[in-house]
Amino acid sequence: MQLSKGARIMGRVGALVASASSMLVFAGPASAAGDIATAHEYGHAQFSVQLTGNEIRDGGDRDGDAVARLDLDPENERICYVVTWRGLDGDVTDFHIHSGPRHNDGPVFVDLFNDRRFDGDRHTVADCVHSDESKIRAIIEEPSDYYLMLHTTAHHAGALRGQLD
Repeated sequence: MQLSKGARIMGRVGALVASASSMLVFAGPASAAGDIATAHEYGHAQFSVQLTGNEIRDGGDRDGDAVARLDLDPENERICYVVTWRGLDGDVTDFHIHSGPRHNDGPVFVDLFNDRRFDGDRHTVADCVHSDESKIRAIIEEPSDYYLMLHTTAHHAGALRGQLD
């Protein structure tokens, strides 16, 4: 049975909300009684990263900005993310974790999405991807050696960057 466009959109919205809310459950603070486990106690690591064009060698997109939240789950070999951007030139096409310390470029380490087309003006994407446990643990152990990069049609080499710290 083929679903209508509205039903498909509602299904996608529901999946995004479920993904984001599951990330928030792990991010919740422990209670005073200590009976609520935090993400760290589950072996997860979480990051909230501001992305700008300031650290991109070719200039990036100086008018745009973004914020991303990551939940790294090595036990289940999963990285979940929510990224929201605004004011970007062109369409957003790719989102990656790169290896490289601040002020240094590095290769793609984990693909979060590739070859997609999202409006650069304003958009939010949430999803989970599979990644090897060893890669996730490497990021958790030395987060400052990795950064997020958002690519657009106007800035193929990178529009926005944010270091994990």
